[in-house]
Amino acid sequence: NGWKADLFISIHCNAAAAEEAQGTETLVYSEDSGEAYALAECIQNQIVQSLGTVDRGVKERPGLAVLRETDMPAVLVETAFITNEDDVQLLMNRKDEFARAIARGVTDYVAKKG
Repeated sequence: NGWKADLFISIHCNAAAAEEAQGTETLVYSEDSGEAYALAECIQNQIVQSLGTVDRGVKERPGLAVLRETDMPAVLVETAFITNEDDVQLLMNRKDEFARAIARGVTDYVAKKG
């Protein structure tokens, strides 16, 4: 907030007790977050389309301070699961593609804003 950033994007790897859990999800403070939700949709779509990950969608997470306490649109991207072998292979072998997909999601969002 002190930097007056235009956007906040936090990038993570997900984990679950169930090894079959896999895919990408992008989190927002609230589904009513307007700009953040639009940004999340753009990033989510780019990752799923580019890498073929399972689409777990955009999800609301009001308990995350990193999303709740920002002044700018904020999203948390759960790229893939470190507890799923197929996702692990994506994370290890296609890091640059994840990064490019996130960047394209940001540019899609900016283009939509006009």
